[in-house]
Amino acid sequence: MLEKTYKYYLFDVDRTLWDFDKNAKNAIMRLIDDLKLKELFGVCNKDLFFERYEQINHALWAKYEKGEIDKEYLRWSRFANTLSNYINGTFPPDNSLTTPLAKEWTAKEIEAFGLKMGNTYLEYMVDEKELEPDADIVLKTLKEKGAKIAAVTNGFKEVQYRKLTNSNILEFFDAIIISEEVGVHKPNPAIFKMALEALCSKEEYEKDPLGKRKETIMVGDDFANDIEGAQIFGIDQFYYNPKGRECDGGPTYMSGKLTDIIR
Repeated sequence: MLEKTYKYYLFDVDRTLWDFDKNAKNAIMRLIDDLKLKELFGVCNKDLFFERYEQINHALWAKYEKGEIDKEYLRWSRFANTLSNYINGTFPPDNSLTTPLAKEWTAKEIEAFGLKMGNTYLEYMVDEKELEPDADIVLKTLKEKGAKIAAVTNGFKEVQYRKLTNSNILEFFDAIIISEEVGVHKPNPAIFKMALEALCSKEEYEKDPLGKRKETIMVGDDFANDIEGAQIFGIDQFYYNPKGRECDGGPTYMSGKLTDIIR
């Protein structure tokens, strides 16, 4: 593996540092019980509900990142759409419901319940603290070596700050760049430029933009948003790929272990 020394590190948050999949599933499991989705919507198989929700959520996030829908619509519609598919039979029943649903649901009622579920989900999510393996060790080590570190994320601002705080890694960041706050999403190269300027100052970056980019690396798990976006901006990339996904485009580095970064 090529070995270089970097001064500026840009880190994605979800699924790179913060174990989004495990934390999201834990939050959804709580929601199913606390909001009585079995009695109200026939949700009996929790794992199956999570899989179905993830399919809808992924599609809606893609639209959000393209600017096709706004944040508020995403927050409630991902749950309302999932529940609607239970009501109208688009999702096959999970075969363990033996009693009829508690009531008939109108479209407006499902929308309102989706909003309630979305708000509760975000509250539950920020309580979860599971990190990707060795994420805190890597951040601590880089800081001790004098690195400047920024978080660069497409998440919601009120959620991302609390995630970083509750999982005890906020202290390692010199800058937090959230798409909702800066008005641009990854993979747009503008967001990487904003992050680098936040770490070294806009004036320093403008004096030697090529030199600053050579000292910078982006670390992320999303090939399109993190890796290709960084390639377009002209900085090196570390593709965190613990599941061994195939990819084209040749990232500077690729590994399933974050600890390889501190080599």
